[in-house]
Amino acid sequence: MSCDRQLLILGNGFDLQCGLKSSFKDFMQTRQAVFFKTRGMVASSPTPPKTGYMDAAHNQKVRGNSPAYWYRYNGLTIWDFILYEDQQQRAWYDIEECIRKWVDCRSNPKNPQYVPPIQQVHSDYLKYRQSHQHQDFWKQWERRYNPEISKETENVILTYAQDFYLCDEGIGGLFHEFMDELHQYEQAFATYLKEQQTQNKDYFSSATNLLLNLVNDQMSSPVLRANPLRWTYTSHPESIGILNFNYTDPLNTNWGGKPDALNIHGLASQGDIIFGIDGANLSEGQNHYADTVKFTKTYRLMAFSSHSHRSLVRPYLPNSTEGATDMIKFFGHSLGDADYSYFQAIFDEVNLYESNTHLIFYYNANRSNDKEKGAAEKTKDKAQQEMFEKVNRLITTYGRTLDNEDHGKNLLHKLLLEGRLTIKQAPIDFNPAYWEYD
Repeated sequence: MSCDRQLLILGNGFDLQCGLKSSFKDFMQTRQAVFFKTRGMVASSPTPPKTGYMDAAHNQKVRGNSPAYWYRYNGLTIWDFILYEDQQQRAWYDIEECIRKWVDCRSNPKNPQYVPPIQQVHSDYLKYRQSHQHQDFWKQWERRYNPEISKETENVILTYAQDFYLCDEGIGGLFHEFMDELHQYEQAFATYLKEQQTQNKDYFSSATNLLLNLVNDQMSSPVLRANPLRWTYTSHPESIGILNFNYTDPLNTNWGGKPDALNIHGLASQGDIIFGIDGANLSEGQNHYADTVKFTKTYRLMAFSSHSHRSLVRPYLPNSTEGATDMIKFFGHSLGDADYSYFQAIFDEVNLYESNTHLIFYYNANRSNDKEKGAAEKTKDKAQQEMFEKVNRLITTYGRTLDNEDHGKNLLHKLLLEGRLTIKQAPIDFNPAYWEYD
């Protein structure tokens, strides 16, 4: 099969396959080493000695002896505590869900008594400011039961708010604290990723090999080759667009002939990465919408709006001699809710129901970070089944957005019937046909 134009969508599974320890779990292990060390030091002394340091992020000198000062001194943010607490309940890390849970102030119809965490903390903050005897405050706090918030996490949030952010009694101050702390957490993750790339000398060779395999798969002849002697990509790089959800660039920076590529959430090397929530379910009428919307990926991407780039998607135009993007390939992405708005926009752009756009979803039963000896077939079946479920959920969810309800219901069936949906094992092995040495 040949096509004029393809879009390759990459998720973190791409970097993991290339040997980069880029998962949030890997990052959090380094954070928790500091977390537990500082926590242990604080616990070993009822009154830790005073510490003084220059807080470069806020250009202010900080000095004090509460536990929060020591956490701050060691570079820990409130999100370290929130994520640790969340992981104890969930058993895995989900930064986007944590952000949503804390800053989204929508009511819960299933639980009329539900109070969003940030509103609960704000209520306690008012009491905290009014109480000059903080120990008495915490005794009162212990009588209140809220499974969403631990005493330790709220203590850190309130102390940071009072001592570092000088928050007043409005809830907007807490939203500012949460956003500023998120910026610092993002910078820590960017620094971690840069260190991982520096340590992994084989990343670019592995990334180039995997990239070539993916873009050339399902093509009648190679559309992209790499020439390491001339430091360039050849063949038809102009036919390829890469939408990268990672914070790393798999393309060799100094090479010529690179395909158009966009790191939608920023690049670690440039220090401008973002974490955020999907804003599809937010409502302008909900409580504190103006503060909450600032945490959405769409809102935060406006900071990147000055970075010009070519459109990666060719739209569907009726009666046009040029069709929509012919092929959209997905590799290493969880297809989760946090990025659903992007996929909806892409499918709308190509008019998925009417166009001839072909979707290819790759699963990977040969993950380099998940080698289980003697369980190859089990791993393959599991990886395949997981992808079936993700694709079904994605296409079904998108179908509900179509104006024609009947079209939405039969979209998945139509794609299968027309041979426009493929779910297959990703091509991982080295292919010499995609390399040139002259």
